[in-house]
Amino acid sequence: MDLFFLSVRYVFVVAIGLLPIMNPLSTIPLFLALTRRMEPERQRRQAARASIYAFAILAAFLLVGNGIIALFGISMPGIRVAGGLIILVLAFRMLFAGETPAKTQGDEEGFEQHEADYSFSPLAMPSLAGPGSIAVVMSYGSEIPEKYEVLGHFVVLCGIGIVVACAYVALAGAVRIAKFLGEAGIQSVTKIMGFLLACVAVQFIASGIRDFIISFS
Repeated sequence: MDLFFLSVRYVFVVAIGLLPIMNPLSTIPLFLALTRRMEPERQRRQAARASIYAFAILAAFLLVGNGIIALFGISMPGIRVAGGLIILVLAFRMLFAGETPAKTQGDEEGFEQHEADYSFSPLAMPSLAGPGSIAVVMSYGSEIPEKYEVLGHFVVLCGIGIVVACAYVALAGAVRIAKFLGEAGIQSVTKIMGFLLACVAVQFIASGIRDFIISFS
């Protein structure tokens, strides 16, 4: 019984530790920008897929993350820099384009945005399951005692599931936020959040470069 209560406690410890790093609220402006021309049902499907993909990515890195990194020779600083560059490109498009990053090639040409799928990239990765979230999950995995390895991984997976569920609620609620803000409001929020995303991207890149320098020195 003590082990059960201890496991439940650590589920919430993992969730509380991961939630600020994933920060689903910071993904809402990007989600709105990418899905603004989609039907509400399609938006909800995008939110569900992004959440499922984020859970799968974090679960994969929890279970076989060290093997993946060793196989491809990837370091955590490399993941940070790559994720930062992807976010930076999206942020620039949000800031300087006349439309949002989800702009189609033109309604006259018959391209419909509702055909696009942004759930895996950039919503799930690197926005939800970014370098910070991956690092946190792998650090929790490294602290699991050997005699409780199966239970420990299950506990961490439950914590990830809680955070991903919160992410889905936030993204699914973005549809109502869009209706409340209106077209002009979404454009304003997109510009503001584009700037903030650019700052986050620069921070990712800078921390990755710093870690590179530390590891080489």
